[in-house]
Amino acid sequence: MKNHQNSFLKKQTSAHLRLCFGGSSTAGKKSVNQDAFAALIPNNNELIAKGAIAAIADGVSSASKAAEASQLAVTQFISEYYATPETWSTEKSASKVLNSLNQWLFSQSGFSQESFTQESNTQEFSSENSQQHDNFGSHWLTTFSALILKSTTGYIFHVGDSRISRLRQNQLETITRDHNRKQGNKHIILTRALGADTRLKVDVHKVDLQIKDVYILTCDGVHDFLSKKEISDHLALLSTSTNKAQLEQTSQAIIDHAIAKGSNDNVSCLLVAINEVPNRKLEEIERDLFTRTIPPALKLGDIIDGYTVRKVIHASIRSHLYLVEKCRVEKRLADKTSSEILVLKTPSENFSDDSIYLQGFMREAWVGERINHNNVMKVKSGESHSKFLYHLCEYVEGQTLSEWMHDNPKPSIAQVRDIIKQIVSALRAFQRLELVHRDLKPDNIMIDAHGQIKLIDYGTVSVASLNENQDTIIESVPQGSLNYIAPETLLNMEVDNKSDLFSLGVIAYQLLCGELPYKPMIRAEVTFKHYSQWQYRSIKQFRPELPLWLDLSLQQATMADPKDRYQAFSEFDRDINKPNITAVEEYKTQPILQRNPVLFWQGVSFILAVFLVLSLTLS
Repeated sequence: MKNHQNSFLKKQTSAHLRLCFGGSSTAGKKSVNQDAFAALIPNNNELIAKGAIAAIADGVSSASKAAEASQLAVTQFISEYYATPETWSTEKSASKVLNSLNQWLFSQSGFSQESFTQESNTQEFSSENSQQHDNFGSHWLTTFSALILKSTTGYIFHVGDSRISRLRQNQLETITRDHNRKQGNKHIILTRALGADTRLKVDVHKVDLQIKDVYILTCDGVHDFLSKKEISDHLALLSTSTNKAQLEQTSQAIIDHAIAKGSNDNVSCLLVAINEVPNRKLEEIERDLFTRTIPPALKLGDIIDGYTVRKVIHASIRSHLYLVEKCRVEKRLADKTSSEILVLKTPSENFSDDSIYLQGFMREAWVGERINHNNVMKVKSGESHSKFLYHLCEYVEGQTLSEWMHDNPKPSIAQVRDIIKQIVSALRAFQRLELVHRDLKPDNIMIDAHGQIKLIDYGTVSVASLNENQDTIIESVPQGSLNYIAPETLLNMEVDNKSDLFSLGVIAYQLLCGELPYKPMIRAEVTFKHYSQWQYRSIKQFRPELPLWLDLSLQQATMADPKDRYQAFSEFDRDINKPNITAVEEYKTQPILQRNPVLFWQGVSFILAVFLVLSLTLS
């Protein structure tokens, strides 16, 4: 019997990202230090989902709140970044935080668009214009550069003329571009800063992380006075096993050198050393998946980790579902006992060697603990101390949507609207967390006696933050159920929320007529090579009484090419609730070849057949 890991994010037990920080900052020849830097390596779970951060900021000297702005920028960026959902991609999380931070800084400054010299839609600042904004109160302006290190990738976000460089194999390379320009021989004009404009423009870069890389974050008081060779000479003294003390000592030596070379500004340097990256082989990842035991098939009365099986709900070649009860002793109620009814889900032993399936099973519990919505089944991991692989779900009393369709073969439009509206609400919750369900179908949707909908299975969910990592197994085949998978996934392995929208359109179509909008496929028949091979079948073939506007809405929701599909769930929801008269009028003006190519060619074939019969008769 094989063993399997219970927590999706705790499977990294060997090679993982290891790094260290060290920096130094001083006012230099100025009376106040307006620079700031901060760095954080979070715990292992957050390190995998969100990464580590190093950030540096240089308050604009012409701003009255320069020091406060730089300090706020680095500390708030880090704290707010880790407050974003763990499922979000790095770029989405960082961009949301930076835009929010920029808006706050801008609001404190009270700037108007006429306050600055405009050039190429940028604001300009220099040490010589410190008096020109006195009528606007406090000014919060700062440069900002951040490096987020996650798995094998570094994500750089940069505004202003602080700088991020990299030392690799004794070669120092500047990665960021200074947002400034010279005016005269010495005067420097800054063209971008946090807090300067409501329209924040951020340079975003991705870099690959390699062992022994050293990333250098500096403010202009350092890199404007030291050459690349002078900085490289200091970094060359670092040992192969770099620690924090060495980095701090080297940073101090760099800023001391800058002062000695005549720097008249604040001087700051933050170093990041990459000691190990998660470059794991497939067999290592799979080995870590197989560390907990898949329970054997359970029967009524069996107990696992204190959960007693009260009913076998479902058993298939993929998974087993059990209604379980766990009794608890309530000390506050004179040792009275209370029970909790849940569903315990285990993988089938048939999939004990399927690492892709097991990875998805673990991901379902991880996502379930992070999504909270009335139309999504709640899921949590099993007991942390357990030797078994399973997770626990809320008990949803009702039937699957497939069973409901069997009992309601011709539902009203109103009934279908209500069901679709609830599914849309659930999918929006997924979208807000940068999740794509990927296996939306009637069997994965429950409906209770009151008509409430619950999505009950999301083991194939795509998670933006985890997709960025290199410690998951790459999928080689599309995930989901064949006749509900979006064409772009079948053709190109591409997936986004419009892919879920396609599946939703198929479900809506099937709810109304019990058929599929395209000719059903079986796995061996997936030979389509282009979107044009998906030919929509009008729903009026199966239910002639349904209105044309509804047929057009379903057609657009299930367009094979995602560019032609609705671009948002709200658009589909709107059009099935309020007839799109404009779409109907446009449809009526189209030639029959465009409206119904199948009918057109059937007509052409009929006419040709008639001519052939007539010609044979006359001859």
